Amino acid sequence: MKGTLNLLFCLFFLVLSFNLSFGQTASVKFEVRIPSEGLPKDSSIFIAGSFNCWNPHDSLYIMQKTGDNLYSLVVPVFDGKKYEYKYTQGDWGSVETSSDSAEIKNRQMISHDGVTITDTVQKWKSPQPSKPKDTTFMFSKKQLNELSKLKEEMLKKMESRVKNITDDLKKSFKNMLSDKPNIKLRNKYHNKAVSDINYVLKTVADLMWKVSSMLTPEQKKAILAEMNNPKAPGDIFGLIMKELNP
Repeated sequence: MKGTLNLLFCLFFLVLSFNLSFGQTASVKFEVRIPSEGLPKDSSIFIAGSFNCWNPHDSLYIMQKTGDNLYSLVVPVFDGKKYEYKYTQGDWGSVETSSDSAEIKNRQMISHDGVTITDTVQKWKSPQPSKPKDTTFMFSKKQLNELSKLKEEMLKKMESRVKNITDDLKKSFKNMLSDKPNIKLRNKYHNKAVSDINYVLKTVADLMWKVSSMLTPEQKKAILAEMNNPKAPGDIFGLIMKELNP
């Protein structure tokens, strides 16, 4: 039970962490052109940086293909803050490099709401040869598409609730810091925030239930083993995506 609750809270705060702030939030659009060389068929392109703890395989940061060798993604961040980032194919063994295969410095940007960042990847780092992976537990393309749809549905459902939580927390703190804090207002904002947080947690729990129904017994066994691995990431979607990709 404790492990399950930890996973739910990890997922909840992964989505919520970019919205609950005393400052303003901003949406930054990243557009990148990538080289076709060194890109395996059906590979996913990720963006990893200081906005997601440098997770190179974060399923919430998979970029959407918008054209030939063109990808984009809108990332929620804090407004007016400096961020660093890089593009990857899902791990640091396939991160972007310079045209001569040398390691490059982290990309940097200052966030502003509505801004579009345009980049070009020169080359991908060539992964080191490894033993063939057991593909017994790999997901099908259909499962990946269903998972992506479920994730999008979850984010849409939670969007207004997360905004409500942000607004109510701001109001609550303003009331708390006023010369004469009003206990009735405090209770009002508190109850509203708790209601919205419960809705968000229920939405996450419902999603997890739907995801579990997609899995075969072999896939469930593989993911459980990965979840029990102390070195595994806390993002349940990341764990699932790891099992998907060879």
